[in-house]
Amino acid sequence: MTPPARGPVLGIDGGHRDRTALERLVLEAVQDTGCPRAVLLCTHPIRTGQAHHAASVELPATTGPTALAALAARLMEPGAAVAGPDDGPARGAQEYHPGALQARQALLTRQAGRAVRFPGQESLRGRLTIARALATGAVDRVDALGAEVDPDTVVDTRDFVRPVFHDGVLVLQVTPAAGGTVIPLELRDQHICGH
Repeated sequence: MTPPARGPVLGIDGGHRDRTALERLVLEAVQDTGCPRAVLLCTHPIRTGQAHHAASVELPATTGPTALAALAARLMEPGAAVAGPDDGPARGAQEYHPGALQARQALLTRQAGRAVRFPGQESLRGRLTIARALATGAVDRVDALGAEVDPDTVVDTRDFVRPVFHDGVLVLQVTPAAGGTVIPLELRDQHICGH
């Protein structure tokens, strides 16, 4: 089971319909403000109002208050709302407060979220068996959609994985591919219907 948050967690919502642009915005803001590399970065669908994506980011416990304040300010510049690192109200664009709070809570509880950055991510590259993928500790479970798999089934990650949190565990969803292998359900540069 993926451990609960240990460092400060922020929820970010700016009404982004483009999930990749949101990921880039958060990663660049973390880098530009001198914060340590994100421990976890997740995206979250927001279905209230105009459908869009929010993000959540967990930083190392050693991240200082000055760096956190700079990061929050940088994330609010394009008109976003930021929740955290404490349990107080969100700041920034009022219309996005609920999404920022929802994203933060989802990461804190590990109940939902599509992981863009996560511990051990680099160990899920190339082709590896399901048993090996689980042994890395990067994901807690592999769920096959439309395929029967066993520990020896090969996952061709294509060097791109986006596992999702479900009920406190990080799950890599896979689907059948050629030659009895499986591939991640989400592929790099995949077109998302409706976006």
